[in-house]
Amino acid sequence: MRRVHNQTVGDEEAETSIKEPTMTESNTDNMSIEAMTDGGTETIRDSDEVRFSNDDVRHYSADGHLYAYRENDEHVVVSRGRESRDQWTKRVPAERDAVPAGEHLWTIPENWQHRVKVKGPAEANYGIYHIPESGVDVLMTVPNKTQLVDAWYGVKRVGTLNVTYDGGIAWDKLDTTIESIRDIEEISDNVVEALESLHCRRHKFERKYVEEVGRCGEDALVGHTSGPVSIQQWTADPWGDRFQVDHLVRRVLDIDRETQETVVRILSEKNIVPHYPLVRVDVEEDEGIPDGHWIRALVEAGVSAAEAIDYLITEHYGLMTQAN
Repeated sequence: MRRVHNQTVGDEEAETSIKEPTMTESNTDNMSIEAMTDGGTETIRDSDEVRFSNDDVRHYSADGHLYAYRENDEHVVVSRGRESRDQWTKRVPAERDAVPAGEHLWTIPENWQHRVKVKGPAEANYGIYHIPESGVDVLMTVPNKTQLVDAWYGVKRVGTLNVTYDGGIAWDKLDTTIESIRDIEEISDNVVEALESLHCRRHKFERKYVEEVGRCGEDALVGHTSGPVSIQQWTADPWGDRFQVDHLVRRVLDIDRETQETVVRILSEKNIVPHYPLVRVDVEEDEGIPDGHWIRALVEAGVSAAEAIDYLITEHYGLMTQAN
């Protein structure tokens, strides 16, 4: 198993300590990963010195403080709490290519790309990260106003960033609009017939509209920014300009350009189709996972290859249960 250094240290910010063999745990859903630390000496860098260096990774304050810094290919995580359980030092990989749902991380791996910050209900915060090496997205819980013992990032879901339309189309307004313009001389019969045809084909149009919003929404949300975007309550308005529906109207109704332009204008003026459709942002669990990802994730979390395979067989595939 991957060795996790875990030790009790004194009150000094920088010291050399002798590590006694102790047991530590890394938690994942439905399983507990244990690793034995070994003896040795290690110099712990001072928190203030780390803060102003290029190696700074994380700082967190609560009932004490926790910080982390880069050393070679690892993050050294240092906890200095009031309780003995909160006085420890451990090393974790600076980069991760795979993680299992349910794992607790003390730092965010440096190779991950932060895509979305989510302000959830109450004080809950989340982050969505992309792992370029495996192509998966990870939804993380972000510790906020919690004690040091719970100051970890939680892997909530692993899969693919999912952007979907979070609303509907005002078909009742279309009904009313058709009746109100039917006898207006300036509105051609072709336009009225096109609107009536759209109402008859509303389910097909709405299905294509939802697909188009989802397809374009991800690019509008995260495709043109170098840093993470912030959203509230899992929804966002990612559009810089109005969301255009001209091509959808033309595809569904097969009408001439002049009629199409009038239909689109009416849909816009009457707010039948949203100008700026809200989207819901989440990570679709288990979607887009490459072959071998879960075994690699468990091994990187500290489980042996044999244990990882056994876990996947019993928990994910249920083959052992079927065999019995």
